Amino acid sequence: MRNDKGEGVVFYNYFSGRDVFALSEEEVELIKDAYKFFVKNDVEEALSVYAVTILKRYVEAAGLPKEREAAYTASIYLASRHPFSFPNHVSKGEFAERFRLKASSLEWYAETISERLGFIKIYDYNRFPYYIDPESVIGTVLCSVVKSTVEEIGVRTMLGIEVMNEDEVVEGLVERLVDRLKIVPPIFRREMHRVIRELMYREIEKLRERRSV
Repeated sequence: MRNDKGEGVVFYNYFSGRDVFALSEEEVELIKDAYKFFVKNDVEEALSVYAVTILKRYVEAAGLPKEREAAYTASIYLASRHPFSFPNHVSKGEFAERFRLKASSLEWYAETISERLGFIKIYDYNRFPYYIDPESVIGTVLCSVVKSTVEEIGVRTMLGIEVMNEDEVVEGLVERLVDRLKIVPPIFRREMHRVIRELMYREIEKLRERRSV
């Protein structure tokens, strides 16, 4: 679709036939091969594209994986286990079997990719894992709210204004993010207490490092 100024055509022409990510030829071929792998295994298009995006980011950060199909499967595993996929009680073994892969290979690549890209792992009541992508809407809102809250507390402390204690701050953020903004299903409310606390300490550590420079 285009408007009267032809901007739709300009937008399409910018991407058409281009490698806008400056990937090597081998990396581009891997990305295309991953998508073919997903199509061959009847993965829906939207999920396939998201999984390819995860894989692209991993390749940019860590280089080409040695076990390609294991990395492909791990990417689709991570993409399929976002918080709003709950309840998602497919085990790693069952998921790996669908793609004719060893569960140990899926486990290794899923952990490697998620750690390298900074995914946040949360669990449901049966200890099944779900992943928050730091570059997703959920991840960016979560991290942004925690960061601004820590900065506000720092300013209030500097000005001598009374601030809430740690537990009250965490509970307030959980109410805001889970109860009002609903960035994750309420089943993860307890887990969000843990995640928010960890993110707060991470932001505090960044402030300390900034002061020491």
